[in-house]
Amino acid sequence: MKLNELRYFLAVAEEKHFGRAAQKCFISQPALSIGIKNLEYSLGVVLFERSASEVFLTPEGLEALPKVKQIFSIVQQLKELRVSINSAQGELKLGIIFTIAPYLLPRVIPVLKASAPELTLNIYENTTDNIIPMLKSGEIDAAIVALPIYEPSLAVDELYDEEFFVITPKNHPLAAESSIDASTIHEYDPLLLNIGHCFRDQVVEQCPEISSNNAHHYSLETIRNIVASGQGISVLPKYALIQDHLQELISCIPFKGPVPKRKIGLIYRKEYTQLKKLELLSECVKSLHL
Repeated sequence: MKLNELRYFLAVAEEKHFGRAAQKCFISQPALSIGIKNLEYSLGVVLFERSASEVFLTPEGLEALPKVKQIFSIVQQLKELRVSINSAQGELKLGIIFTIAPYLLPRVIPVLKASAPELTLNIYENTTDNIIPMLKSGEIDAAIVALPIYEPSLAVDELYDEEFFVITPKNHPLAAESSIDASTIHEYDPLLLNIGHCFRDQVVEQCPEISSNNAHHYSLETIRNIVASGQGISVLPKYALIQDHLQELISCIPFKGPVPKRKIGLIYRKEYTQLKKLELLSECVKSLHL
């Protein structure tokens, strides 16, 4: 039984005429007749009653007709599936770490929505340690995290680099500095995120001798508000320094070179097929010129 034979059957059933059915299928009438006979032989039933002027479906043919239509409906769905793989329609389940989500999403979502209005973006905010298992298990499709990520099963698309800044209260002695050496920041016991946040690890790694005694905060916004209240200093990534009321209460000082920074990337399973969605997301992020 072949798909073309089923197509011939459907054409004859609709046209009730072998000649017109052959024209509809762009084959000769003898070839169509052979195809129908092969199908009847495969099924072990007669599908049509043939006369000199008319063609009728047998009871077996009538029973087969809706099933054949269902087969072609499924074939069409499979063709549409191929189209959807190469389009930016449908759902994209995106993981994103806490220290990126509040600052990147408000900027990229409007751009993404304008480029792909039929794409539904579902956000899963979490730590890197939790996002990686979610990605590998298929719970999410892709994730935006700080690099590097050492997972052989995952592909990486580098998006942008993000420099670090020191933040202090306005009246802090460091507020008057034009730049700060990363090797001296430990002298001021900067506030850090809790263990489990990769940004905390990156700050400790790039600012030698820093103490982790103050590593018990759960968000960059909490740290920023503590500094704004006049208590302590901290290190934040560039895009966490958004313009708001706290700008009147804190100072942002750049580091001297080499400037501590982190690389942000889009990661996904190498077997993931709907790459058009990821390409579009990557393009939208990169278009922000971060």
